[in-house]
Amino acid sequence: MTHAHSVFHRQPLFSASMQAAGVLIFLNALLFLAKVAVGLAYNSLAVLSDAGNSLTDVVTSAIILLAVRETAKSPDVEHHFGHGRTEPLAAFTVAVLTCVLAAQVFREAVGRLVDGGEPLPGVAPLIVLAAVILTKSVIWVVADHMGRHHRSPAMIAAAMDAKMDVLISLMAMVGVVGVDIGLPWLDGVAALFIAAWIAHTGFSLGRANIEKLLGAVPDPSIVRIIRAKLNLLKKQNRIRNFHELRIHYVGSDIHIAVHVNVNRQLGLQASHDLDEDIQAILQGVPDVKHVALHMDPV
Repeated sequence: MTHAHSVFHRQPLFSASMQAAGVLIFLNALLFLAKVAVGLAYNSLAVLSDAGNSLTDVVTSAIILLAVRETAKSPDVEHHFGHGRTEPLAAFTVAVLTCVLAAQVFREAVGRLVDGGEPLPGVAPLIVLAAVILTKSVIWVVADHMGRHHRSPAMIAAAMDAKMDVLISLMAMVGVVGVDIGLPWLDGVAALFIAAWIAHTGFSLGRANIEKLLGAVPDPSIVRIIRAKLNLLKKQNRIRNFHELRIHYVGSDIHIAVHVNVNRQLGLQASHDLDEDIQAILQGVPDVKHVALHMDPV
C-alpha cells in the first residue's frame, strides 16, 4: 500500500519577516547614502568599499522581501509542494552579488595601493562607521532570531550579511584610523581585507544554498534523528523493518521517502492508521514537510 501525505495545506504568512525585510531596505539605503557622502568627501576607499556593500544590501534586501512573500504562498495547481525553493534561490542570488562586490572592492584596493591616493583624515568617517556597526549589530541579532524561528534561509542570509557588515565596518574603521595617525596606506589594506571577507562569506552562503536547490541530503544530525525514529518504531514492534530510505531537500523543505515492512495480517484500517502515525512522527522532525511511505506486508 502506498500513501503520500497531502501537501495542500496553508503555509504560514511570514508577515514579521516581510516587515523586517522592508525595514532592512530603508536602513541600508540610508547607510549607503551616508557612506557615499563621507567616503567621497574624505577620499576614503575603505568607506567607499563599505558603501558598495550597503548598495548590494539594498538590492539583496529587496530580493529577500520578494522571496519571503513568494514562499508564504500556499501550494497551488502549478506548485503542488509550495514555493519553498524561492528562499534558497534568493539566498544564492545574494551570494552571487556578494562575490561580484568582493571582486570590485579588490580591484579598487589594488589600484589604490599601486597608484596611490591620499585619503583625508577626519572624525566624520569614524562617526558614520560607528553608527553602521551599531545598526548592523541590532539587525544581525534580530534577523538571526527571526530566521531560526521561522526556519527562513533568506532571513538567516540577512543575519549573515549583517554580521559581515559589522566586521567590514570594523576593518574600514582600521583604515580610517590609519589615515588619522599618518598611515594612509592602511586605507587600501583595509579595503583588501574587506574584499577577502566579502568573498569568503558569499562563497559559503552560495555553497550552502545551491546544495538545497540541487536536492542534497540534509545535515547528518537530521538524518540520524529520522533513522532513530524509525528504529524506535521497529523496537516497539509497530514495523518489522525499513529500507530504501531517501531524504533530500526540496528548496528549504525536507522530503522523505521510505519503505516499511509491516505485519501482513494488519487490516486495511489498521494499516492506514499506522501509515498516518508514522508520517506524523517523521513530520515532527524540523523542516520535514512531506513523507511518502510504501507499506510492504511481510
